[in-house]
Amino acid sequence: MKDERNVRKHRTAGGRWAPAAVLLAAVLLVLSVPFGGKPAYAVDLDANCSLEVTPGSVTMAEDLATANVVIDLYRVADAVPVTGYDTYDWQMNEPFAGITIEKGIDSTGWKTAAQAAADVVLGKAPEGQTAWNPSATVDAIKSAHPELVFSGNAADAPITGLKAGLYLVIAHGSDVENYAAVGTSESAAEGATTETAAPAGTVTIANSRLYAYKFAPELVSLPTKAADPVTGEINTANPGDWIYDAVGANGITLKPSQEPRAGNLQITKILDIYEQREKTTDGETRQIKDDATFIFEVSVYENQAAYESGQAQPTVYHDMVSMVFNGGDTWEKSVLIEDLPVNSYAVVKEVYPEAGSQVGHYYLVRSDGEKTILANETVEATFENTYNNENSGGGSVTNKFTYKAGQSKWGWQQVEDDSTGGVQNVIKSDEANQE
Repeated sequence: MKDERNVRKHRTAGGRWAPAAVLLAAVLLVLSVPFGGKPAYAVDLDANCSLEVTPGSVTMAEDLATANVVIDLYRVADAVPVTGYDTYDWQMNEPFAGITIEKGIDSTGWKTAAQAAADVVLGKAPEGQTAWNPSATVDAIKSAHPELVFSGNAADAPITGLKAGLYLVIAHGSDVENYAAVGTSESAAEGATTETAAPAGTVTIANSRLYAYKFAPELVSLPTKAADPVTGEINTANPGDWIYDAVGANGITLKPSQEPRAGNLQITKILDIYEQREKTTDGETRQIKDDATFIFEVSVYENQAAYESGQAQPTVYHDMVSMVFNGGDTWEKSVLIEDLPVNSYAVVKEVYPEAGSQVGHYYLVRSDGEKTILANETVEATFENTYNNENSGGGSVTNKFTYKAGQSKWGWQQVEDDSTGGVQNVIKSDEANQE
């Protein structure tokens, strides 16, 4: 019998890893030492075991320490002796009786078994949802089978008093209500900083301020054996004593995906009326609508406390954006600023016109300019102006500069405003900025 725990731990330490089929091989295929002259290290299935679970590698440790990760264990099967051999088999516990561990199980089989056990504990995603609160099914198992559940354990600390058997390991954030989710990809999410591929199937979630961690369910068997010094594999047929306290170097290290948490800020400008006026040129009178220009300063700080402390410069983002209204039926425009860190604090100020002043024939009557960025959401800062029966006219353009590394020169575009991202409404462009 081989143990997934140790393969993952050895991979973390940089050792050679074998396919997951070697993680927890069917015990009947493992020919261990017969009990004939019972060796001193013969397995004792009545001894208590312990397990230490590290939620991620050393490179993730600092950030994971802020993600409030807890470890839940569920004893999927009890260990039962195999007559005549120094090893053991598993007897599935309710409510996991429907899960079968086949002889010669491979890596795909172990993933399937772990997923099946996780589905028993966490339930399935409600229709139309990709994340959900699994408390109903978890509480049902705790109520019916309290002896199988070891929940809310601190990460990086030994979980003690465990009977010999096969355990499901679930890691999640204690502060995340909908911590069960559907993993949709076998590959890392775009823009993610990951050490492993983003898991598919049912996953569990923990969040730090900057990252979302997705954990695949794991199965681990206790007691275990030390890794083979040559192959690095953990196998219950390995020589040496049984390990009942799988802690420290003998504990397990999980391999979650790590994806940036980000949200968007949308700045919206609303004009409650767009009045025409008459203009006479060369004896001809016609109706025109004056351009109205609005400019916003956007400052994004690490958090609200940084802003309120009087921090001189925003550390996340700082720029000016503009919107130009020039007739037609468009009395509302928006600028979208994407991929801002979660919990960063955005302050949007309308700097032209200044508060209380007039530009063209509009004046500011309401603003909503301070927002906290939320994960996977777009928060909106809305500004509204109303007509004051004056016809001053006015307009503006925005110059955008792009460095052309291959030409060692700067190119530029002159765009109407920022509401189209400088794509559709290009007014002028130099040759260096052409595709």
